[in-house]
Amino acid sequence: MAKITWLSLAFCGWTVVTSAQNMTDLAVMNDKSADRQVLNIGTNPPVADTVFLHPDRIRYDHRCFQIEGKDVFIFSGSFHYFRVPRPLWADRFRKLKAAGFNCVETYVPWNWHERNMPRSVRDDSQIDLGDLEAFLQMAEDFGLYVILRPGPYICAEWSGGGFPQWLMRKKPEETAYKVWLQSDDPEFMRWNEHWYRAVCRVAAPYQLTEKPVGGKGIILFQVENEFNRVNWFPKEAKRGYLEQLAGIARKYGIEVPVITCWTDESRNVGEGVLNGVVDMVNSYPRWQVEKNFGRLVNLQMKTQPGKPLVSGELQGGWCCELGWPLSWDQDGLPPVQTQNLTLYALERGFGALNFYMVVGGTNFDDWAARQQITSYDYAAAIGEGGMTNERYRRFRGLSAFIREHGTRIARADLDYVPYTSTDTDVKLAVRITPDGDRYFFIRTEERSRQHFGTIYTQGLALDFALEPFGAMVYYLPSGAGKGTWYPRLPEPQVRDMRPLPSVELKQEGVMEDRLPVEWTRLRDGETVDNDGIYGRHFIYYRTSAYRGSMLEVGRIGKSVMNRSAADTVLVAVDGKLVPIDRETPEKAYYRIPGDSASRQKTDVLLLFENRGLHHHTNAAVEAHWKIGPDFVRSRGEDLPLRYAYTEKACGERWSAGGDWPHLTSVSQLENPLLKWHFYSFETVGDRDDVLYFLRLEHAGNGFVYVNGHCIGRCYQEGPQREYYIPECWLHQDRPNRVAVSLRPCSQGNAVESALIILKKQNSRQVICAV
Repeated sequence: MAKITWLSLAFCGWTVVTSAQNMTDLAVMNDKSADRQVLNIGTNPPVADTVFLHPDRIRYDHRCFQIEGKDVFIFSGSFHYFRVPRPLWADRFRKLKAAGFNCVETYVPWNWHERNMPRSVRDDSQIDLGDLEAFLQMAEDFGLYVILRPGPYICAEWSGGGFPQWLMRKKPEETAYKVWLQSDDPEFMRWNEHWYRAVCRVAAPYQLTEKPVGGKGIILFQVENEFNRVNWFPKEAKRGYLEQLAGIARKYGIEVPVITCWTDESRNVGEGVLNGVVDMVNSYPRWQVEKNFGRLVNLQMKTQPGKPLVSGELQGGWCCELGWPLSWDQDGLPPVQTQNLTLYALERGFGALNFYMVVGGTNFDDWAARQQITSYDYAAAIGEGGMTNERYRRFRGLSAFIREHGTRIARADLDYVPYTSTDTDVKLAVRITPDGDRYFFIRTEERSRQHFGTIYTQGLALDFALEPFGAMVYYLPSGAGKGTWYPRLPEPQVRDMRPLPSVELKQEGVMEDRLPVEWTRLRDGETVDNDGIYGRHFIYYRTSAYRGSMLEVGRIGKSVMNRSAADTVLVAVDGKLVPIDRETPEKAYYRIPGDSASRQKTDVLLLFENRGLHHHTNAAVEAHWKIGPDFVRSRGEDLPLRYAYTEKACGERWSAGGDWPHLTSVSQLENPLLKWHFYSFETVGDRDDVLYFLRLEHAGNGFVYVNGHCIGRCYQEGPQREYYIPECWLHQDRPNRVAVSLRPCSQGNAVESALIILKKQNSRQVICAV
């Protein structure tokens, strides 16, 4: 019996969860019917050759994609250009390329590119796709293929799931279904075509099929996104909707294969445009790889056996909502999970993998979806500020292995061979190539200890050494007596431990917000959306009400919109905040001070905080799509409102330069509705290895501005306390200016401490002096 050993194993200092539990789902492991079905070529439903418009350039079979006649394993990473300032794209592309990825994936958010409402579906004057075109050109320059996902719905934890704020004003009074977005309503489809026509005009010239042989370009174009979540119209109608979208893409010049994800209606379609659409597997299994991911793989192979296994989103981290732990502090996201998950995908025969996210970013301004924090670092391999980490190192090792063996593994047959393991928590599966090469996948989902032992199978004894939750592959060529263990990870990065010089953060002052001078009257039944205001910063409202009366304000309450927190309306009368008397999911009640018998009216000032538009579509989201209160009433009558949308303009102006505002109180409120905190700091010099973060400990909710840019939202409830300042927005020749707006929460609205944190690109962290 041959004895094969591997005794070197590097552990990288990552904390291991101490509570042990075997997460292996034996039912999934033992369910071989789907595997046999997909490996039996004779039973695969045919994919018509006519779906490949340029089969000599790009096509696929049931195992792999072929580009220019050769199998290509697509190893892709998600990078959202709209979450990274354009001057920093090249840095992220270099790191993506250096990690071994041959493809980049991105969503294309409609609301980012068409921010103002057009006159009609034929009016393209409000669409600016300059960022998309620049991104596609840069991807080509760096030699990367592109997977393009233009929605129209993108999710992405992005405001409105990518739909423009103005789009709901186009909704007809009568619709076929209660929910309009993501339906086959004719008017909605006209607006979908409006969007696709513009995107395709830019994307079509960047397709691989338009490039010289050997060039790079768009290889896959996605229609819709995560459509299984939609349940408000029949499946047959959903299929027709998908056919329309795919047809529109073809109409406007998309010739590469069309894909979608989490969309059952596109699977196992025998004819028509959907016959060639590949539905992708999205999976975020954390610790339960076989149970959560394996179940989806089995389903995919049973319902789409004639097409390759493709992951549109394989876990590369996870986002962070308000009140959650930050991404790197969440359970089930360590770099070892990336290695385990990737090798399990190879074990199951995937021919294309896209990891979401590989490049982290930031939800600048008010683009974060409801409940999302400003940071979209995602615990990604390339962090929010461009820093690389242990997950990045794992990707480098995995990409080298895939580059050498990926398509051969996809072409190999999977066999769960009999074996005996001295460690019952360590499992084995084998893929065997037509010429007899074998890939032994050895992995565990037990994560409390290291695993050393031997697996006996097929006359071999494989000595293994796995880290907690570890996975490795042993490659044994046909007829060879000795093989090689993979992945072979690069050496850990040497950290520069030298301290960085300190930076002074100077407090310039604190100011109660100046009440607006100019106010705009709202017409009855309308909100600020009707006046072309689509941002979700703070809004002031003014009205008058009888003293002693009850003021009713309609707003999104707790859990009304996908279990999210409530919007807040602060009410002030006679310079004092009025507490909430009571509230329901749809209303907040405020008792106006004074004697109701006096029949005297008084001025009422309101500050409205909208926590953002949710990234899902459903009836509740559509019902609350508009910005501002649903109504303000007293004694059963709607009160006339005037509004002022000034907070964002003030923050950008005051942080951009010039004289600071006079730091004196103007509105004379005992508890101001909004307060500003101003700071300045100077950089440490022209150093490209230093990143700047603003650390805030504060009470209240608000927005952070630096040098005329809105960095994003800040919430008292956390968890985010550090805010990345892109280096391209910093001044090297003059002071940098910071403005923070805060409305009071349960603990008031004060900054307890403000620090500038310097981080080197290798993640070494130094807290700077105040």
